[in-house]
Amino acid sequence: MPTQHLLSGKGSLRAAPLDADVEVLELIARQVEKVPWPVGLSALFVLAMAWNEVPHWALLGWAIAVIGMQAVRWFVLRMLPSSTRPHDQRMQTAVLLSGFNGVVQGSAVLFFYGMTDLQRAVVSILLAGITAGAVGTTNGHPRIFNAFALPVMLGLAVAWALTPHHGSSLLVDGAMSFLCLAFLAVQNGLARDNYRALVESVEMRNEQIRLNEQLRSALEQAEEANAAKTRFLASASHDLRQPLHTLTLFCAALMTHSVDESARRILTHMDAALSALRSQLTALLDMSKLDAGIVSVHARPCDIGPMLRRLCDAKREEAHAKGLQLTCAVEGDMVVHTDPLHLERIVGNLLDNAIKYCDAGQVWLLARREGEQLHLSVKDTGRGIAEKDLGKVFEEFYQVDNPERDRTRGLGLGLSIVQRLGRLLALPVQLESELGVGTTVSLCLPLAEASEVVPLEEPTESAAMPLCHMLVLDDEAGVRVAMKTLLESLGCRVTLAACTDEAMRLASLDPPDVVLADFRLRGEESGIKAIRKLRQQQPDLPAMLISGDTAQDRLLEARQAGLRMLHKPVSVEVLLKAVMDTLEEGVLDAPVEPRDERVASGA
Repeated sequence: MPTQHLLSGKGSLRAAPLDADVEVLELIARQVEKVPWPVGLSALFVLAMAWNEVPHWALLGWAIAVIGMQAVRWFVLRMLPSSTRPHDQRMQTAVLLSGFNGVVQGSAVLFFYGMTDLQRAVVSILLAGITAGAVGTTNGHPRIFNAFALPVMLGLAVAWALTPHHGSSLLVDGAMSFLCLAFLAVQNGLARDNYRALVESVEMRNEQIRLNEQLRSALEQAEEANAAKTRFLASASHDLRQPLHTLTLFCAALMTHSVDESARRILTHMDAALSALRSQLTALLDMSKLDAGIVSVHARPCDIGPMLRRLCDAKREEAHAKGLQLTCAVEGDMVVHTDPLHLERIVGNLLDNAIKYCDAGQVWLLARREGEQLHLSVKDTGRGIAEKDLGKVFEEFYQVDNPERDRTRGLGLGLSIVQRLGRLLALPVQLESELGVGTTVSLCLPLAEASEVVPLEEPTESAAMPLCHMLVLDDEAGVRVAMKTLLESLGCRVTLAACTDEAMRLASLDPPDVVLADFRLRGEESGIKAIRKLRQQQPDLPAMLISGDTAQDRLLEARQAGLRMLHKPVSVEVLLKAVMDTLEEGVLDAPVEPRDERVASGA
């Protein structure tokens, strides 16, 4: 009795394998309600054939036995698959019931002695038909099928050979006996084939189960690896952001001083290098935000024409420096329903990529109406992408032609961010490219009514730092000194604190106008807890967080606390804007969506 017990590979999850015998039991349990009908009709025919030749008590007794057997099978076999009895005992029960059923059905040959040859032939056909049906109802299981078929067909063969005949020849009786045995052999072969097909089917399903478990295990390992990568990036990002933030602050503070022309050039180069690093770390932060699922969408009707033209104007000098012609083919109202800030980041990244990977020729930003949609595309005459690389360019850190990892070409996150933002806005990104010819990246936006347009906010020039008293809470001494140097050079009065207790003591002596607290302090302290304590002694105290940690749970925690969070390294412009906004908003009663939670369009 073959059974299948296939396990998945090492390290994989394991699913309970299927068993051919269990399948047979379940099939018998399903068929047991259908079997009594053909069996009952056969019994009626037997009674009709033998009613005038056989004593009625014998016929009625046989009919009662047939009906009783079917009732017992109906009651027992329905419960057999779900029984808690051992498997061998359940199979033995099925075999015994099949055997008893075969004996009861086959006992109809006892009535042959009083029947004519025609009547015996009809009864034989009925019993042979029931035997043929048993191939299907038992799925050809060798033991269960033979337990039924042997008593029936062997009984028929013996009855034809030994029962006294009336006018028929021994040759006919012998031929019928032989035909019964031949029919049994044929049905036995069919039963074996049927059961073999079942076993092979079970083996295939077990193999499928094993492969599915291996695939599930591989997916879990991939998810774990991706989570580990995200944790690593968050940790590495934090460790890199701290000294970079300090350098940024000192460089910004130094640029506020009067220095000679050569020193100014050095400072300009330093600031450009720091800006490039900030941009790369910002891309990592954007990925963390998108993976954390905290990037919200504020879709509304808006005219994106001015934004598209502004993006082109901002990139035109960079394109001209490479000898490229940048064309903005955007005319008329471009009123669509989308989130303009996220769309601006998508288009900005696409323009950056086009200019980076186009060595000669043109770059186009195209927008045209197509029915109820606006077709927006960025096209270039650059190097193009080989067909084998088309599916990879949206992967993180993948760059087609940058084996030396030239940092001026970025980290390879631009298209990955574009794809994620496209999914967030329900705007599938389409990529068409031919090696040596160029690349076109496009998306379709739903049009909206011009009457519903809400004007977009245009970028404003950076204002001066408001005169205020700022409490800076950070456990890094270098960051505290750098922040104090920069803020005092901008006209602020600054108080420094290394821990929550020191911040509370200093705030009680000289209440600050605003607090800038590091998110992650030493020990069990955190910037959120520190701000809550400070607000206990100064309830209306405006505050914000700053952090070099991009872990997803940190981003979510800051959002839930309703605090604006800056990310190290922070530029002077971003710091000024955040301080002014925080002073203007004051303490909010409910959690808000900090502006920083949107995917940034710059450092």
